[in-house]
Amino acid sequence: MRDLPEAPALLALARDVLVNDLLPLLPPERQLDARLVANCLAIAEREAAADAGAAEEIRRELEGLYRADCPSPSSPDMIRRSAGPSLCPPGGERVGVRGETPTSSADRLVDPLRRFARELRIGGFENSPERAVLARAILWRLTIAKLRLANPRFLAANGFL
Repeated sequence: MRDLPEAPALLALARDVLVNDLLPLLPPERQLDARLVANCLAIAEREAAADAGAAEEIRRELEGLYRADCPSPSSPDMIRRSAGPSLCPPGGERVGVRGETPTSSADRLVDPLRRFARELRIGGFENSPERAVLARAILWRLTIAKLRLANPRFLAANGFL
């Protein structure tokens, strides 16, 4: 259980005080720095308020992309792949980078994202048009999710909200 107010409200309050109360008191050469801090607080506020739905959807898509790579848990060839953290460890239970079971949706998204990034870097989708289409769709959703947090005005200005 968290105390009230929660993190997004605290970050909004801090940003409001910075912009409305402190910024006018700063010399002009320091106001740009204060606005940078205010923007960082706004991003942190959106991240704290964001629900895990987008991350969960992307995680499911990544697991679907790699599902064909995973033998069944009872299969004798069920081994960890050398390409990095496995999405299909023994017994079918997902584990984190150090072997722990991820608890939050953000933690559960890290391993598939690492594998996806690695495969993008080495051209892992170039020889399969079907997988390339899926990879582009996932990249698009990742981009939109990141922009929702970091720069929602860009999305709004370009008709994406």
